[in-house]
Amino acid sequence: MNFNEYQEQAEAFATYDNVFYPYASLMIEAGELVDLFVKPLLRGDVKVVSKEEVIAEAGDVLWNLAVLLKKNNIAFEDVAIYNIEKLTGRLERGTIRGDGGNR
Repeated sequence: MNFNEYQEQAEAFATYDNVFYPYASLMIEAGELVDLFVKPLLRGDVKVVSKEEVIAEAGDVLWNLAVLLKKNNIAFEDVAIYNIEKLTGRLERGTIRGDGGNR
């Protein structure tokens, strides 16, 4: 499955009432994904995060991002292509580890 196919299929599950839902939910789900790794690290726990946990939370992030982009008439594939081009330019300019958005 490619990015755009996923985006089309993901939209079928967008049955929320408030248009703000994917925006707020994206932040929440991204936090839950990061939380799998950060809390054990900060507490010094020895915890193995399972592949299934990561896939489940990353899938929630992916769905919300796909729907948010679709509702704004932006193809997922276009974002992926743009991002790789941006990172390639930064690498070529030696600014991949710099600060700020326009480097």
